[in-house]
Amino acid sequence: MRAGMIAASLLLAACVNAPGSQSRPAPLTAPAAAAEAFAIAIDLPAGEYRLDPRHASVIFRIRHQGLAWFTARFDARDATLHLDPEDPSRSRLEASVEANSVNTGVLNSQGERDFDRQIARALGAETTPRIGFVSSSISRTGRFTGAVTGDLSMNGQTHPAVFDVTYDGGRTDPLRAGAAALGFSARATIPRSAWGATQWSAFTGDEVEIVIEAEFVKT
Repeated sequence: MRAGMIAASLLLAACVNAPGSQSRPAPLTAPAAAAEAFAIAIDLPAGEYRLDPRHASVIFRIRHQGLAWFTARFDARDATLHLDPEDPSRSRLEASVEANSVNTGVLNSQGERDFDRQIARALGAETTPRIGFVSSSISRTGRFTGAVTGDLSMNGQTHPAVFDVTYDGGRTDPLRAGAAALGFSARATIPRSAWGATQWSAFTGDEVEIVIEAEFVKT
């Protein structure tokens, strides 16, 4: 029930491309057979890219009583992409969300967000207020897609998680002082019980879907 955070969404250091380029080869490590078709190096400045929180979202959803999906989001999120343009597979992504920033949009009879606080406690916010993700490897799955594997920490536990990532575009953005900006979409499905988040399991599913949309800007 996290995002993984974020991700990452949070979010992917390996699917960037040359700003303004008409041909957009995916900047992921290609299998040997595809190496000639899709170049690895990309024409972007190396270094640190920071998440633009105004253009990012971390959403999670879980099946309720085997019926509809219950959806919520994290309002406080952060991520840093360390980009190696010569070989994006050597890039690194670090992302996090604040567990207490969970927002279900559900209010109690007094107009308070008591349900949000209950979910935050179920995620271990009292002992692990920040849910974090640190990438460990990046692999290519398609021309503009990849898989980011890393360690997801929540509720006092750390386990591996894999995000399927799509590169949505890159450009030099005049609205952000001419800085390079990159966009990604990411999805993952995790069993919340693996992180000890088992509350309400009698009527709420174990699998949690995480959906991340993110833009990164060169710092």
